Amino acid sequence: PTATPAAARAPAASPTTIGTATPAPKRAPATFFLEIVTPKDEVVVQESSVQVRGRTVADAVVSVNGQPVEVDQNGHFATIAQLEAGPNTIEVVASDFHGHQEAMVLTVIYVT
Repeated sequence: PTATPAAARAPAASPTTIGTATPAPKRAPATFFLEIVTPKDEVVVQESSVQVRGRTVADAVVSVNGQPVEVDQNGHFATIAQLEAGPNTIEVVASDFHGHQEAMVLTVIYVT
């Protein structure tokens, strides 16, 4: 048998690159936020109290007019604010142990 010169042989297969799994990016921490669902700012009501409902991050501490409000595992909170006749200021503050803080001030007008 005659030997085939090296140059005439089929090119050698290049090494196969086996893909390596790229690690999934780490989830960015949830952005700190405060959302008031109800009441809407400058709403006029005819009741002497109003429900304050909203949401934030699950590990936040929330207060409404300086009173602590429980936050559930999904970040939802609700409480009742007592109103006086006329305009009432409702201040909602959420903060966490990382130093984040958000505050919202609403006006609710109670007409008798």
